[in-house]
This record gives sequence, structure tokens and C-alpha cells, in this order.
Amino acid sequence: MLLFDGLGGANDGLLPALRALYTIPANATYFHATFRVLDEVAAHLAPADRVRLCPDGTTLRQWLTSTTAPPGGIPRDSVTAGLCIHVHQACQLQPVRRHPDDAVAALGHSIGLLAAVLAGLGVRRTDEYLEVAAVCLRLAAITLVRGQQYAGGPTPDPGAVDQYRTRVRRSAPPGPMAALTGLRREELDELLTGAGGTITVSLANAARAHVLSGPTVELLDFYLRHEATFARTGATWAFLNNTIPFHSPLLLPAVRRIAGDRDFVGQLPGGDRLRLPVYATDAPRDLRGAPDLMDEFCQQVLSRPVEWEQVTRHAVTDSAIDRIVDHGPGAGARRFTKECLRDHPRRVAFESAQQFSTPPVSGGQRAMSALSGPGRTTPGNGIGAVRPVPGDHRAGG
Repeated sequence: MLLFDGLGGANDGLLPALRALYTIPANATYFHATFRVLDEVAAHLAPADRVRLCPDGTTLRQWLTSTTAPPGGIPRDSVTAGLCIHVHQACQLQPVRRHPDDAVAALGHSIGLLAAVLAGLGVRRTDEYLEVAAVCLRLAAITLVRGQQYAGGPTPDPGAVDQYRTRVRRSAPPGPMAALTGLRREELDELLTGAGGTITVSLANAARAHVLSGPTVELLDFYLRHEATFARTGATWAFLNNTIPFHSPLLLPAVRRIAGDRDFVGQLPGGDRLRLPVYATDAPRDLRGAPDLMDEFCQQVLSRPVEWEQVTRHAVTDSAIDRIVDHGPGAGARRFTKECLRDHPRRVAFESAQQFSTPPVSGGQRAMSALSGPGRTTPGNGIGAVRPVPGDHRAGG
């Protein structure tokens, strides 16, 4: 099974990894198409939302071609980090790169679900792959930007923030998502029942590893009120770098807003075109019966909770998995999956996708002909437009 990580972990090594992929000649066509798609997205967005793509004023092309790293590395907001993760994963899935040829399923943690869908479509021709990858990148960018639009809320009291920072020094500053490790689900649910407000368990990563989403003010208050309980039980709390409350009903308005972007994003094939099972993250099911993969992605990433233990155990049993190839780029999905499968009757080995992803020395350059031609231009990531995927696209070519 192919495994793809999501947001939430440390991404300090992501920029060097992207730069390494960018310097490989066989990836030139892919990155050229990526820059063009990001220009399309920038042109589609209103000026007030365009800045969310590059909050520090820089662009992906600048990050990859600059001889010095951006100050502070990749900006810590969820839009930037999420796009970089998806670009990294999609680059590894190109037909010009080597892959395990015996994959029977794919699974992605949070935003990694989109890379799992891309892998599940099994597109084998480079020109067709770039077309589908362009739709996926537009979808990832629009989903993240719209999610950020609806992620606002009241600013926490500075005194409460200072109180928190004196107690938890190694955590990110207070934000709309927090990891809580060490409590069983029933214990956490009991605390939340008496809390009121709109905090939800957005990710059940393992039996004692959960992530909460909600307004920053509510999460900060929840921690300060239950700090003694966490200390007594040995539970640990840490705000995540995420700036969007993923997997929360708070983002249902963003899901509805994305419906207005569908013509721009383009079309993805239906679930019946998946060449292998791609497992959902909200329940033990696969997406081959899903009529609308775009809506599935938006719902599962923005508004539906992740039930990782249920899903991974189901996937391993359902597809008789004995080996998981981890595409990263982070280690979170692999770590949680190992924990969830610790007592599973099947013995599962874990490997890294890096050993399969060495590209050939040359090739892949001519595929750009399918994407070239006049189009809109926007200063920034690149020039031109990528044509949308036709509605009768046949996955796998």
C-alpha cells in the first residue's frame, strides 16, 4: 500500500527536498507545469486572497531557484506548507520515476489523500499525468485558500497566550489545531462534553493520539482549564503550526464556496476510474464507489474527522497488505500507522518510497507539448495556462 503524509508535523526538511527534486533534469517538465498552474490559481483569486498563496511575498519558483533559503524557511501557514507537500508527493508519482509495480492500494493522511487519489488513478503517460496533476494542484491550492478564508476568529487574550507560553515552551503558538496525546478517546470526549463551544476531535490518529480543531480562543481556554488533568494523567498538549482548523464542521462554508471554483479547477475522473482502492479517512471504505472525487477530497480534508485507526486497520485487512511504502514527506502517517497496527494479526513491513523514485537520466521533456500554448500570465511562479482535463479522460491512458 502506498502511504502519503499530511500536514501537522515538522517540515524543516521540505524545502531542501523540493530543491533536490527540482535539480533533477527529468523533473523539469513537472516543475515548469507546476509553476504555470500556480500562476493560474493566482490569476483566478481575488487580490485579497491571492496573498494567501505567498504570505511573505515570495513564490515557489523563488524558493527553489534561490541560492539562499527564505528567511525562516518555508512560511509556516497551512496554505504554503500544504502546497509544498502536495508538489513533493505528486513529483514522486510521475511516470518517469520508478515505483513499486505491485501496489494494491493507496492511503493518504489528511491532505495526503489527494496524492493517494493521484496514485490510484494510475496514469501511465507523462502528458496525461501532467494534465491530471494540474487539476489536483489547482484543487489543493483552492481548497487550502478557501479553508484559510474561513479560518478566522477572535484573537486570544495576550495574557492567556503568555500564560500558555510559560507552561508549554516547545509548542507552536496558539492556533486552531492542537495535538493531545495520552488520553483515551472516552476520556477526551468526557472533557469535551462539559466544555461547550465548537471544539471537535478532528483526527483520531491512534488510541491515545488525537488532534482537536476549533477557534484558537476556545482551544487555549480548554487547555488552561484542564491543565491539571493533563498533568495528572501524563497527557501532553501541543498546538500545531496549522493555521486552518482542518477536519472541522467550522469549514463547511469553505466546502460550499469551493463549489463555485469547480469550472476553474477542472474535472477529475470518478471513483470508478481508480485502478486500485484508495481508502477514505473518515470511515472504513474505499473511494472506487465515489461519484465525485473532488467533493470527497474537499469534505474529508476540510470538514470531516479522520478516523485513522479504523481506516488503516480496515485497509490492511481489506487489501491483504503485507508491505507499506511510505511517500512522506513527513513521518507522521508512518508513525501513527505503525502504532495502529501494533496488534494487528497481519505482519506489515514499512519501506521508504525513496528507493523506488530514482528517475532515468533523461526523458520527460517532450510531454510539455500537451501543455504549451498561449494563456494568461501573472508575475510570480511562471507563465501561461495548463489546459483543463477533458471530461472523458481515461485514467491510465
